[in-house]
Amino acid sequence: MTGGEEAAPRRGRAPLPQRSRRRWAIAGGVAAGWVVLEVMTGSVVSATVVLVAIAALGGASLAGLRALGITRDHPWIQRMASRPWRDGQDVLRVAMRHLPDVFVITPSGSLLAPAVVELQLNPADLDSLREQMDLDVISSSLTEVYEEQVVAYQARPAAPGRAQVYVIASGSVPPGRYRLRQGDPVRAGTRPDLLDVPYAHAAELANSAPRRAYAGPVSHVWQDPGQTVAADGTVAAGGTTVLERSLPSVPALRLVTGSSVAETRMSGARAGRGPVELMLPDVPTVSREHARFTFADGRWRITNQGRNGLTLNGAKVTGEQPLSDGDTIRWGSNPDAPLSRVEIT
Repeated sequence: MTGGEEAAPRRGRAPLPQRSRRRWAIAGGVAAGWVVLEVMTGSVVSATVVLVAIAALGGASLAGLRALGITRDHPWIQRMASRPWRDGQDVLRVAMRHLPDVFVITPSGSLLAPAVVELQLNPADLDSLREQMDLDVISSSLTEVYEEQVVAYQARPAAPGRAQVYVIASGSVPPGRYRLRQGDPVRAGTRPDLLDVPYAHAAELANSAPRRAYAGPVSHVWQDPGQTVAADGTVAAGGTTVLERSLPSVPALRLVTGSSVAETRMSGARAGRGPVELMLPDVPTVSREHARFTFADGRWRITNQGRNGLTLNGAKVTGEQPLSDGDTIRWGSNPDAPLSRVEIT
């Protein structure tokens, strides 16, 4: 580099997704286990056979637990997944390091940073944080760290203006753990006097249409206001009149699966039976995160994220496929897998 010249900025490196980190951890654990078995047995073949037998036993045990109705949301599993040695501040520090997990990788390979990010904490962890600092301080600190990470990864903001990170309490998050996801601007501004809404209820409200926001003082904790809907479409809560939020330009994407309906206007929304934006039936052929829906160039598109595959109008989905109103999506390769009708309005 000569005097007066500056080095060209290097392209930001995408953060490793949480699913990829989990897979690498599992792979590392399997490799370490195989090495231990090989040392103990003194035979490569014996170590491999024992490892396969352990894996088969573990798979059969998981299948048996699922058949008994013991899923990831069961209280036993929640206790096993908890980190009781972490307090609210420990969880917050860990979550701050992983804020880039919400970045979206576009087809061109660049990073897109959502303008609003939601951090879900166990109610007890959030209560311990509130005893030490104000919620506005927590949100401001998270937002500052998030903006620094956007610059460090050279991500492109998804919307003009300053980013915002807000916190909610979710009973589905085990103690000592957290959950990060793209946020909803509606949730970022509500009454500060309500706390601890179960995640399933929050998702139901978030996917309802039309969406509405509270007028008046705001807090960075979103909660169910116990709202009532008037005949003119406004919402009354505790004597406060709530004005209807203007609809965004992105058309609504609706999945009709039997008697179940899920709707979103958020590009990057996930569909599955886990903690996602578009909830699907809890059946074995549906993965926890089965598909991702993105909106670009005036069209919705679908990308397979699950291990069971999916079909669009009877054809297997490979890569990113455009969607049209009236399309059908089958969640899995089995003929009896759930079938959804796509409605775009």
